[in-house]
Amino acid sequence: MSDPALEDVFQRSERMVGRRIADEYVLVPILGRGADADGIFNLNRLGAFIWEQMDGRADGRAIVERVTDTFEVDGARASRDYLAFVAQLLSIEALSPAGRGRER
Repeated sequence: MSDPALEDVFQRSERMVGRRIADEYVLVPILGRGADADGIFNLNRLGAFIWEQMDGRADGRAIVERVTDTFEVDGARASRDYLAFVAQLLSIEALSPAGRGRER
């Protein structure tokens, strides 16, 4: 897949689950068929927020708008951070494309 764009829509992979443990949010690979038990990823508050928005319906623009409404960050920085984070999630197969389009 090419670099993610704000128009892209993603969904959480069935290979990864998100769990809130105490004050932390972690992504845990589902064990079996070669999943790496050492591949647990800690998310900060923003990362957890974005992860929870990945529902297969909202595109990047909608999620970035939610980020700017919730956190003290401007749209340009939120867009850059969102795209970088999505690229990381794609690289560990925590997300999969759900198609292209905008949430309405």
